[in-house]
Amino acid sequence: MEEKPDNEAKEKKIKPATLIGASVIILAAYIVLVGILIYAFQPQNRVINFTAKIIPYPAAIIGGTQFVNYSVLGDNLQSVQKFYESQDFSDIGLRVDFATTDGQKRLKIKEKDLLTRMIENKLVEMMANEKGIKISPEIISQELKRRLQEMGGQKDLEENLTKLYGWDLAEFQEYIVKPDLYRERLDEYISKNDPANTEARKKIENAKKELDDKKDFAEVADNYSDGESAKSHGELGWFSAEEMLPVIAETVFALKVGEISPVIQSSLGYHIVKLEDRKTEDDVEKVKISQIFTRGKNSADWLAEKEKNVRIYVPLRGFSWNKETGSVEFTDQNLRQFEENLNNNSPGDASLIF
Repeated sequence: MEEKPDNEAKEKKIKPATLIGASVIILAAYIVLVGILIYAFQPQNRVINFTAKIIPYPAAIIGGTQFVNYSVLGDNLQSVQKFYESQDFSDIGLRVDFATTDGQKRLKIKEKDLLTRMIENKLVEMMANEKGIKISPEIISQELKRRLQEMGGQKDLEENLTKLYGWDLAEFQEYIVKPDLYRERLDEYISKNDPANTEARKKIENAKKELDDKKDFAEVADNYSDGESAKSHGELGWFSAEEMLPVIAETVFALKVGEISPVIQSSLGYHIVKLEDRKTEDDVEKVKISQIFTRGKNSADWLAEKEKNVRIYVPLRGFSWNKETGSVEFTDQNLRQFEENLNNNSPGDASLIF
């Protein structure tokens, strides 16, 4: 009779521990169940979405250490959908409706392309960090302020972001400003340090010296130029400003007919451009140009190499990573065919321009 209180006390001590253990098991089972649902079906409901914002389920695993967050992918996809649904394309005879069967397939293409872009952003940041490039929150904030000034101020940008994408400034900074900065910094590093760029600079400097010595532009292009301009004595034809890289257009449209530009550095390499002629066609000013171009390396080239050497795994059903093309692709043949037909037959489809 005297031992009974001791037994009751033991039972009381055991119960809280048992309850905690059971709670942990239930929570773990719930997390696993939600993960199974996400990777097998990608259901869209409030409970799943809320859980995914707390638990960082990966939409892609990069090199075993970096992840693309499934919830962030979903947020970006919603932003893309909002962008199209907030636009009026009726004046150009286009209609975007993601509610239809074909519309859902188009939205799936958007998701695939977004995932590819997010993987690329992670890889660029990884490559930059490997080279000692670190971008602090203060630098990102400064870049945001600069862009605010360019875009008409904070109020206008915030209104447009909310209206078009449902974003606030913090999301714009994280999804756009930060990745752009890493690409810019990596391009700067590659420009200064990659041997291919050193060689490209030497070639263009030698070409410029021969032009300064009054050698024929076409002959110099034949001897030094890379790419398409090497096949046509440097002649490229007619272009509007919108059809050229901004850094090239800015210089070329300031030239007089017959003038030759100084060496221009772009994300592609190095250029010397001769203005052959200019005209106005349908109220659009166009220039006829010849070019000497030496190709360098940039972040896109490094990215292509990195993609082939880093293990990238996409656990979401219906997607896989193709390291040869450096992109996410559909595993479903019907979706692949739909995408191919859409690209071939609907170049003006508004849902493809984001």
